[in-house]
Amino acid sequence: VMFFSAWFWSFFKHALYPMGENSPAVDGVWPPEGIETFNPWELPLINTLILLLSGAAVTWAHHALVHGIKRSQIKMGLIICIALGALFTVFQAYEYSHAAFGFSGNIYGANFFMATGFHGLHVIIGTIFLTICLIRVYKGDFTPEQHLGFEAAAWYWHFVDVVWLFLFAAVYIWGG
Repeated sequence: VMFFSAWFWSFFKHALYPMGENSPAVDGVWPPEGIETFNPWELPLINTLILLLSGAAVTWAHHALVHGIKRSQIKMGLIICIALGALFTVFQAYEYSHAAFGFSGNIYGANFFMATGFHGLHVIIGTIFLTICLIRVYKGDFTPEQHLGFEAAAWYWHFVDVVWLFLFAAVYIWGG
């Protein structure tokens, strides 16, 4: 939470208070002149929908577990969530490879890649966490009464979803 707060702070500080020639945002313009940002209504929106659907899938799996519904429902929800998490990561890598700006070229690029990259790392960690939960579901480790690891993974995944919504709104829509 603190890392994301710091990157949001940096992003908004430079976006709202560009200070002329000597500032990272040259000539008081944000994003800096010459930066071609991503259209938020293309791949970033698709990634947003992917994460929202993955959140629904993990909630479905959790609901099936808590209410003792067939294990196949738990497995399917987790498989869908994991696949969507992996797809998000692939699309994020594709977006990075097509960025018209770099990490070290300006403050916009540095903020963009640090915030979205750190989020992407959390998506990868969450995908691994959920994969471990799926393995444990196959092994029969979780019951409706005892599933703390699954609960933690679901909460973590929802945190990743919420952070992305803020990133999408701030970096792609407002800041671009």
